Amino acid sequence: MDAIEFMARFEEDGLRFFETLGAESTDAERKELFDLLADNQRRHLGSLENLKENVHGIETDTTLVDRAEQVINGFRRALDHHDLLKEFKQDADAFDHIVKAEEEIIGLLDGMAKAEAEENTRELLVLLAEEEKQHLRRMENIYEFIEAPRSYLEWGEFSNLQPL
Repeated sequence: MDAIEFMARFEEDGLRFFETLGAESTDAERKELFDLLADNQRRHLGSLENLKENVHGIETDTTLVDRAEQVINGFRRALDHHDLLKEFKQDADAFDHIVKAEEEIIGLLDGMAKAEAEENTRELLVLLAEEEKQHLRRMENIYEFIEAPRSYLEWGEFSNLQPL
């Protein structure tokens, strides 16, 4: 199976996950978070499509991806398990689960890159892992941006003796 197609399927699961949570969220802040994450996911899918066009003619198929296809990723697991999806809507730490799913796929890509015998495919897997790490950093930045209004430092000096 094609390594870029494998990643695109993972990212599409993530997009569906974010869109579902964004549409069903009643809290405006959480809805905004999931909408921004979905938008970021769409841009990441676009970059994968561009990568696929740029590697035209290079071998991107690997048997390791065929084996990895059998592993159910964190997004698909949540989408298939309706109780989990319902739980994510109420869970304040849902983002931690998202980070864990992304870290799992990064670890999987790193492991496949180390085990791949074909040099071009190995380089592609390393590139995909690096892209996924950058994607995770962007997701964390979005989360920090949304959470920033709740994060502040309160000092007792300058007449700020009462809590906000």
